[in-house]
Amino acid sequence: MGTAVGFLLLAGAVPFLPVPMGDIRLQGNEAVTKEDILFDGDIREPVNVFQISTSQLQERLKKDVRIADAEVSRAFPFYIDVVIAERKPVAVIQEEFGYAFLDQEGMIIQTGDSIRGMDVPVITGVKLDNVLLGDFTQKENVKLALQFLGALSPGGIQVFSEINVGNAESIVAYTRDGIAVRLGDGSSMAERAALAENMVNDVKVRGLSVEYIDASLSSPYIKLKK
Repeated sequence: MGTAVGFLLLAGAVPFLPVPMGDIRLQGNEAVTKEDILFDGDIREPVNVFQISTSQLQERLKKDVRIADAEVSRAFPFYIDVVIAERKPVAVIQEEFGYAFLDQEGMIIQTGDSIRGMDVPVITGVKLDNVLLGDFTQKENVKLALQFLGALSPGGIQVFSEINVGNAESIVAYTRDGIAVRLGDGSSMAERAALAENMVNDVKVRGLSVEYIDASLSSPYIKLKK
């Protein structure tokens, strides 16, 4: 009887003791580490899964600007599974004190004084004011640029190096080969992006030397160099 009572007391105390019990398994991550998860969740080591609230951890993780979504659940026997979707930079734009990296939704997920090492298209023709991590851009022309980039295929986004939105009536994207692709006022941008990608691929396949491409939905046009 004494042994049974002792075991029950020990089992009841486990959730409150600073002893290792179970582990956290992280999935879907590239840049975010397990140490980041522990920091965000204010979880001390050694990890005791019985001391962790899955709902509270999930809520804390969703406040990390690097994480677009997170799901936290318990798994047999003593695991907490954390599945995250990371925010990824799709474009960079100049801001007051350097450069801001935007995800597809227009959130500022990183800032810096250089764009070295970041192989993403540059949005030019406009400059953001002083911004903070987690802010969303409210500039409509920047949103149009992001719509264009978001509508490209993974291969297509590697084709373009810049999109200039300085003239709202004449948005122009540039390929890494220096070909200008006219996008007009940016209306129906998703359709224009698909058309522009197809036209650029056609130019490459045919080995054409072009002056510019006009991705007009009504009358697309390829201007050849003389």
